[in-house]
Amino acid sequence: MFAVPGWGWAADRLGRLRLVLGIAAGSATLGALMLPAAKGFGPVLAVVALQGVSAAALTPLSDTLALALVRAGRLEYGRTRAWGSAAYMAATAAAGLLLQRLGTAVVPAVLAAGYGLAACLTVLLPKAERAPAPPGSAAAASVLRQPAFRLTLLATALIQGAHAAYYSFAPLHWRSAGIPDATIGLLIAEGIVAEIALFIWGRGLVERLGPARLTALAAGASILRWTATAFITDVPALAAVQLLHAATFAFQHLSAMQVLRALPAARAGTAQAVLAAFGFSAPTALLTWVSGSLYAEIGGRTFLVMAAVSGTALLLVPRLRRQMPPQA
Repeated sequence: MFAVPGWGWAADRLGRLRLVLGIAAGSATLGALMLPAAKGFGPVLAVVALQGVSAAALTPLSDTLALALVRAGRLEYGRTRAWGSAAYMAATAAAGLLLQRLGTAVVPAVLAAGYGLAACLTVLLPKAERAPAPPGSAAAASVLRQPAFRLTLLATALIQGAHAAYYSFAPLHWRSAGIPDATIGLLIAEGIVAEIALFIWGRGLVERLGPARLTALAAGASILRWTATAFITDVPALAAVQLLHAATFAFQHLSAMQVLRALPAARAGTAQAVLAAFGFSAPTALLTWVSGSLYAEIGGRTFLVMAAVSGTALLLVPRLRRQMPPQA
């Protein structure tokens, strides 16, 4: 979590996103290859830390490159991001089959293959290099001094962080209600499909709404989704609720991307990395721990707490609307 902003700073300081992406992917590959040889807690911890620190840079820096290409009119972000969601589904399904047939020994090889391929592909990525950020500019141009970014960071932490209970405990909650594992898998996949559909076909809607209204809709949908999840265990009703994943996750993600697109290009990598670390990773980790403590005591009512957490983001919407330039 704390290393991700360092990767963003390096990308901004060098002005060479593809190079930093390649280094990160190569380091993650090295970590995966070292896993089978690591014996004992200390060596395993060191190797996993190397891999985790390196791999954590890949998504935010890829998004930074994508937004740079969007600014240049060479890319449509939503359709490109949809491939990430689709790949997540495909990789999860494929990994499950490999684990079932070959056991956990296959995991390091799968990781090394994925990260290694990513490292090789960085040399083929489109160029969207910027001038390096000048030395000493961090204090003057710090992304945290941008009011719109601070508000988006907090809103993202509340809305995306509230998904922690869903990611960790929705399958347990549904299983305890007698829903078969296969059906649970389909429910989770349905949410990702809804997210992909929005990324592919929702560009016009997203651009018309703008960051503030997207955040308002994401927060409102979160209140509805998590409240319903707390009380509903009927499969058809859950299937309807799962469609809201396109709003609770994708609307807020696209809102954040619009805000980042309006920031100075020389700080794009830093902004993206800070958002990934403290708008997603940190709140998700914290609220996973909170959800675990709550779920042991109140079960599915834990989702009501997440509804309150995500709903708090509505309080930030008026200020976010005032801070955004008209074209955003």
